[in-house]
Amino acid sequence: MKVISSRQNALYKRVRDAVRDRGEEIVVEGPKAVADARAAGWNAILVVGEDVVFSDALMNDLADTKTSQGVLALFERPRATLDQLFARGDSVVVALDGVQDPGNVGTIVRLAAAFDAAGVALLPGCADPFGPKAIRASAGAILSVVCAAASREELLARGWPLFAADARGEAVDPPARGAVLAFGSEGGGLSDEIARAARKIAIPMSGRVESLNVAASAAILLARSYALRVS
Repeated sequence: MKVISSRQNALYKRVRDAVRDRGEEIVVEGPKAVADARAAGWNAILVVGEDVVFSDALMNDLADTKTSQGVLALFERPRATLDQLFARGDSVVVALDGVQDPGNVGTIVRLAAAFDAAGVALLPGCADPFGPKAIRASAGAILSVVCAAASREELLARGWPLFAADARGEAVDPPARGAVLAFGSEGGGLSDEIARAARKIAIPMSGRVESLNVAASAAILLARSYALRVS
């Protein structure tokens, strides 16, 4: 098997660029994650550790984990459309409004799978759900959850009722189906456009804390939405 140790090598540069650039190709890291992606029908363009081997120094440059497992694969970026996202009327669409932390994005993708949401709409400013940190945080859920990028105008044009998590909102149940449930950015909250269009809902809680982070809020509201849907 060919061992590559030069940072000038074309294959290394291609994998490096896929890690950095959020382009048409993505990198999945670790033997289990790569195997799961292939089992889900993703076709690997290149598997490092199988087709070629990168030196330890090159793997350390690329790996998102502290200790590389020596396996990563290059895949074509999955593409989904809003039509796919809104194809189901029996659940809710999750909209992430500028959620910047890839760990939060990946966790919410996992929650969307756990509570059978129709998928995740990624509005401007969101972290890449197919970046290494987000894929790892999703714990494999990214393989089965529809994730589609959209502008705020495109989302609103769908005409579905829009609800948004907001500590200043009403303490009412989240929607169970046929609606969009939006979550704002970690620092700035909802964008003005989404805030104006949405019915804001709050999570009832004690006064011991002011608010929850976006992933915790998503967990509570999506779990409640799912419970209402299946009850």
